[in-house]
Amino acid sequence: MRVLLWLKGIVGNNRKITIAIVAFIVLLVWALWRPLHAAELDLRLGSSFAGGGAGPVLGLDLHYPLPQRTDVFAGTTLWGATHEIASNWDWHLGLRGCRWQLCFALGAAYMQRIDTVIGSHTDYLLEVSYFLPWARVPSIDVTHRSDAGTTDINRGIQAALVSIRLQ
Repeated sequence: MRVLLWLKGIVGNNRKITIAIVAFIVLLVWALWRPLHAAELDLRLGSSFAGGGAGPVLGLDLHYPLPQRTDVFAGTTLWGATHEIASNWDWHLGLRGCRWQLCFALGAAYMQRIDTVIGSHTDYLLEVSYFLPWARVPSIDVTHRSDAGTTDINRGIQAALVSIRLQ
């Protein structure tokens, strides 16, 4: 039961709306499972840590491959509520480069809500990924969003994520 309450923190709505949101996400994943051909579409699941505490994280990223193991990505992430902060949401885009099993990404993120952890709407995105040898679960990732010290509030948020390939 405690896990279900933790997962409910992904959205700040009542029970009926939360069920509708989860059903919509399931239908979206089902609809996107195989139709993309040129790009990679990943569902990202995990937990936030440090900054504002632990909470569920759910994301969707589209990676468009470029030559030399580089790609451009865009996506959105729902950051679940923690004991310290309310749920939040971002849009992000960036550039990722890979060597061996490691990838490093730098990008920009727009956060919906400013709070005691995120000091501005526009933030940097930093990410490190480790590629796994499994086709459907291509990587584990650690991601960070912060304003890099441009505001007084600069704790940032982090998440450990598992990417699940949808096509």
